Amino acid sequence: MKVLLIGCGLTSTITAYLLRTRVPNIHLTLWDKARGPGGRTSVRRGPSGTFVDLGAQFISTDATTLSKYSAIYEPLISTKTLTPMNCKIEGISESHHKQHFIAPSGANSLVKYFLNNASIDCTKFERRVCAITPSGKVTCICGSEESFDLIVITAPAPQILQMDCPMSQTVRYELEKVTYSTRFTYNMFYEKPILETEWDVKFLNDETFRYVSIENRKREQHNLPDCVVFHTTKEFGQQHIKGTTESMFQMLNDKVNKLFPEWPLPASCNVHKWLYSQVTTPYSNNPGCVLLNESIPIIAGGDSFTQSTFNGCIESALKICETIENFKS
Repeated sequence: MKVLLIGCGLTSTITAYLLRTRVPNIHLTLWDKARGPGGRTSVRRGPSGTFVDLGAQFISTDATTLSKYSAIYEPLISTKTLTPMNCKIEGISESHHKQHFIAPSGANSLVKYFLNNASIDCTKFERRVCAITPSGKVTCICGSEESFDLIVITAPAPQILQMDCPMSQTVRYELEKVTYSTRFTYNMFYEKPILETEWDVKFLNDETFRYVSIENRKREQHNLPDCVVFHTTKEFGQQHIKGTTESMFQMLNDKVNKLFPEWPLPASCNVHKWLYSQVTTPYSNNPGCVLLNESIPIIAGGDSFTQSTFNGCIESALKICETIENFKS
């Protein structure tokens, strides 16, 4: 069975990782429109080799879920791809049952772990899919075409709707109801450890920024140069949804200087925009995935069908695998 996975974020790579062990005689191809793996776990590197997590910051879970998804969590923890979060957090509403984890090598190392252990037969980046036919022919905007026996799309629902893809009117209507928040990140890179704060990570009560993390300290790398990421609020993102990284730079830069006037100037700083950051209205009844087409199965999955958390991605990946196993049986 020749399977195409469209997207190289968490849901897609966890799906590939699970399929490799659960479905025999499967040929896995993975395409993504970006230049490399990660999706919304991408990082931004600074001039001194340090980096900030642009998307997923840390993973919150509990003992029940750790046990439920042990096939995913155990290898990540045993290889130290995930480690307990021990930094000083300010402003978070704590639950005694919650456990927080970070990825010391960056959130994209989670995607890379699954990618490296899924033995994917063919991985191609800078492949933006524009059309899929009911017979399984997939076309990219670059003009390349290939046919598959089964196709999995894990892009956010608004991006699925941008593809020319067969689906019923009912499914299309439900996909159109899925909404995402938009966020900007403001990223700062210093040449040495220089910032003096009581906290390493802080949730802010501010109309522009919701969150700030001194990333090297979040990862307990106190001797490395400081690198900082700010995440804007959902409301700010919605208000400036048409803003670009260039047009928003000065406004965000000024706000950081107002919030932390004592901080020295960084060696470099920049802005990243997530048009589709986190799902705010998921697909009706959170099914984990939906079948868009049956003759050649086209399955849509990802956080649009669960929630924008690591556990949401695992849940969707498991549902996708179940659906594929049902087609195989």
